[in-house]
Amino acid sequence: MKLDEEAFRRGLWPEALVAALASLAVAWPLTGLLREDTWLLPGVLLVALVAIVGAVLRTLDVPPSFVSLGQLLLAIGGVAQLYLKDTLWRGLVPTRATLDGVTELLQEAGTVLQTYAAPAPTTDGVSFLVVAVLTLTAVSVDSMGVTGRAPASAGIPLAAGFLVSVSNSGQAMEPWYFAAVAACWLLMMAQQGHRVLGAWPSADRREAVGDDNITQNVPNHRGLAQTLGVLSLVVAVLGASAIPHLPPTFFADGLARDPDARTVSGDAGQVSFTETMDPGQDLRNQSQAPVLSYRTDATRVEPLRVTATERWEDGRWVAPTRTTAALLPVNAPIPTPEGLSGAVEVGEAQIQVLGNALEPPHLAAPGPLSGLTLEGGDYRFDPTDATVVLQSSAERYSSTYLTLPAGGALPAGTGDAAADAGAFDEDLLAVDPASADAVAELAQEVVGDVENDLAAAVLMQNHFRSGQYRYSLTLAPAAESDASDPIGGFLETGQGYCVQFATAMVMMARGEGIPARMAVGFLPGTTQVDGTRKVIAADAHTWPELWISGLGWTRFEPTPGIQSGPPPAYARNPVETGDAAPSTQTVTQTVTPSATPEPDAGSRDGLLDQLRDILPILGRVLVGALVLALLMALIPLAGRRYREEGVRSAEDARERVEGQWLLLTRTLGDLGVDEPPARSPRDMGRHYRAGTALHHSGEQALGRVTATLERARYAAPGAVADADAERMGEDVREVVDQVRHTTPWNVRANAALLPRSGMDGVRDQVGRLFRR
Repeated sequence: MKLDEEAFRRGLWPEALVAALASLAVAWPLTGLLREDTWLLPGVLLVALVAIVGAVLRTLDVPPSFVSLGQLLLAIGGVAQLYLKDTLWRGLVPTRATLDGVTELLQEAGTVLQTYAAPAPTTDGVSFLVVAVLTLTAVSVDSMGVTGRAPASAGIPLAAGFLVSVSNSGQAMEPWYFAAVAACWLLMMAQQGHRVLGAWPSADRREAVGDDNITQNVPNHRGLAQTLGVLSLVVAVLGASAIPHLPPTFFADGLARDPDARTVSGDAGQVSFTETMDPGQDLRNQSQAPVLSYRTDATRVEPLRVTATERWEDGRWVAPTRTTAALLPVNAPIPTPEGLSGAVEVGEAQIQVLGNALEPPHLAAPGPLSGLTLEGGDYRFDPTDATVVLQSSAERYSSTYLTLPAGGALPAGTGDAAADAGAFDEDLLAVDPASADAVAELAQEVVGDVENDLAAAVLMQNHFRSGQYRYSLTLAPAAESDASDPIGGFLETGQGYCVQFATAMVMMARGEGIPARMAVGFLPGTTQVDGTRKVIAADAHTWPELWISGLGWTRFEPTPGIQSGPPPAYARNPVETGDAAPSTQTVTQTVTPSATPEPDAGSRDGLLDQLRDILPILGRVLVGALVLALLMALIPLAGRRYREEGVRSAEDARERVEGQWLLLTRTLGDLGVDEPPARSPRDMGRHYRAGTALHHSGEQALGRVTATLERARYAAPGAVADADAERMGEDVREVVDQVRHTTPWNVRANAALLPRSGMDGVRDQVGRLFRR
């Protein structure tokens, strides 16, 4: 029975349970980041498997390095069985198809996490990534905190996983997230410290100086330490709820990396692009608060336009300056769009806005507008750029707008007539001087000798959507607005978001003599359960408007990506120019799309080809790492054989006693206790008492060990029986266990991974080979 209790205690089952709970607590915030919890059950099962396997191996007294290796291999096998079973040879052995499957799953997970705002859909790739990371975290925490008996260092993987989870939640950290992880981690610390603090003092421990027993009236610091720990946790939780929270930053672009997130702001849904004419900050905004909610009867939803500008100054767009004289009278009917030919067949659609958080004078509605009705409040209309200017707040309104036929059929000759430069403001035809040469060269390459303005505009639009450019909220320094040539920098790097795409097309159009301006507004938003559509700050968008004869001011969509959608029907080139979807590496806007993004097949295959080229190198690196790990694992194994050498080779009780003593001295040597000089057993016992901190039970066990050794060496033959040798083995384990529990964690880790006895064992084996 005592042996069973010893084996259970050696397995550290309670500690394994707490380590598993700590790993699961780290994943708690993920329930708010992902829509479905399909990852939860597999994750819990694999974390439990890691904990149980580790406890069983420790119970069997398997060397620590083999415990961690066994957990890792079983964890990898479990993940492969769940997500890659069809690619395994005979259901067990990974193949090349397994590596390709891992690549596909990680690629899918990366695309989703870069594309969607929280909560993101839990695809197979996302589930695979989450479960794999959670399982590896559990292996790390159990290996460091339980097998390695260093729970303080186990806080590193716990903190890493926890920070990724809470920082991507889009809101300030909830106190209970922290409390759950902190409580589990502190409990792990308490479990380890309980054994150490148990000797401060214990009822059966005697400490003496000379003839004076100082055991009595020793302060019990254990209770004080526990009280201080609880108070620290309570203060941390209460303090976190009282201190103002900074908006969080983010680890994945799709879940929104916000460089401006460390400034405390007011309403998280506030939109600032109407002042800056650049929606970059709003695209990174993770607030799910609706800026606009509406219903529409349109079969094809359109972007909601807010304003437009023609002024480009010092590498950035400048918001328009409106004069009262240019505005139509209050609540005057919306005029017919300028330049729209009566020969163009148009329809009409309506939106009904149920909630509007935009501050006056801004109003969002699809264009071109044909009618507007506010429920309270007034408006004025600026025909210069077709913008509604609110005079007061309007939480609800309805508007009608003109639509072209779904087929995009237009009268013959649309776009044939060139614009009269004298009829337009010079800003509408002004090309950025810093990038004029690069823009002209690109326009000549893309447009060539095409003279129809509509056909030229479609060629420009499709050039930017052709896959040669990459959508990213992170700009190269050369494309930043404060660079000397931001447009040229974008054309050179091919990386930017909607502002860069729209600006480049505007400048190309102006260079071709087509008046062009920049429009700013929102994408159509996402459909809700009740059929309404919700627009959030991250739906902010920009696009170019070009003057096309017969159509007037016309919207185009050069920005590639899932959210911007296909271009309008009239702006699709009948010639197949390859309106390619963005590559799988594209960083799309942080808005929740209605469907899972499908990466471009060509880009995906190219990425897979690159990964296949890298896989042999990675394979060699992994094989080398595995061989090194196996070699490192051999040292603890050699140490164990070396320590137990005397016990294995013993042929009678006397030799077994000597073998147990050899096991004791070599094991304590691994734990940093010097081996005693060759003296009498009693002197060697006193040496160990002076060099260790043993409980009273440990001192008694050490006394029995030295007494048994003394009888074996000096008593008559037959004075030591097999039962004495067996009891001595139990006493040796008692002494070793007590010394291990009072040894610093780094010494214990070194004794487990690189024991001195292991090196001695290797040298001994090598020496024997040479002696042969």
